[in-house]
Amino acid sequence: MTIHITDDRFRRLVQLANSSALDQRKWSWFLEELSNASAGIRVQLFTQDPQARYSLGVLEHGYDPAFIGSYESYYAALNPWVPICQSIQPGRVMPSEALLPLSDLEKTEFYNDWLRPQDDIVVGVGALLENRGERLSLIGGNIARRDREHLESPFATLLQRLIPFVQHSLKVARMLGELTIENRVMREGMEPDLTAVFALDGRGRVHFANRSGEKLLRSGDVIQRDASARLRFSDATAQAALGRALHDHFLPEMTVSLPFFAGARKRGQFLCRTLPVSECDGPLPWLTGSGSHATGFVLLFLAGVAPSTRPVPRQPTIG
Repeated sequence: MTIHITDDRFRRLVQLANSSALDQRKWSWFLEELSNASAGIRVQLFTQDPQARYSLGVLEHGYDPAFIGSYESYYAALNPWVPICQSIQPGRVMPSEALLPLSDLEKTEFYNDWLRPQDDIVVGVGALLENRGERLSLIGGNIARRDREHLESPFATLLQRLIPFVQHSLKVARMLGELTIENRVMREGMEPDLTAVFALDGRGRVHFANRSGEKLLRSGDVIQRDASARLRFSDATAQAALGRALHDHFLPEMTVSLPFFAGARKRGQFLCRTLPVSECDGPLPWLTGSGSHATGFVLLFLAGVAPSTRPVPRQPTIG
């Protein structure tokens, strides 16, 4: 058992990677083709919050769905490879043992309860695609221990050839997705450069923030990101309103929720609105993922409210 890629098959993989910039569903097709071309290696493309150590979206082929569910809900925080990947060069394919010795990996709960029960897929090959501070995007594959000699090196070579196309596709998707968000802001009568925008899933986790949104998060006086990557208002009333809005948007009969206000002493008041968003609106600038956490997304807009001023009485004009 080995890996042999014809020119036609490689072109097919490149075409799927390129077209995924416009249609994220094709990432699943790309991963399926990559797995089939690599003797059935389990492959994944995922995004993770390195601070919260929380999965923000997983696309995969070849894994047991039950294990993907447990990864998203629990084992993502225990994955010992992800924190180490923050320090490696994006685009460089690395074998897992170069990141963490096998003897150390075998002592972890992640290995004993997640890797070993899946046919002992202890051998990993992967690459960091993007490091955007609050989000890491990675691609890789897991290989059974018994197949390491035959598959590890050929798969690493194939993945390294594909990395530039995958990175380019993610970059194009992000650029087009940011335009999708800007257009949505303008359709609501707001100014994109003056409106903080966040994309949240059903649990309130942040998948995207525009520049104004990132600035608000850094200041921390109006909103913060908690230890589980969820957005939280410092104002309890606003936080309760956000919770109701997220609940309402995921009801089948609900598409609109009421606006609300939030603020801080130094920042003044913000008008907050929530709206559903999907790929029907256009490409999105984040990996939507699949599995149990792919619940859909809501856009949260925060637009500054001009401070009220006392009217100045007009002086009568004589003559």
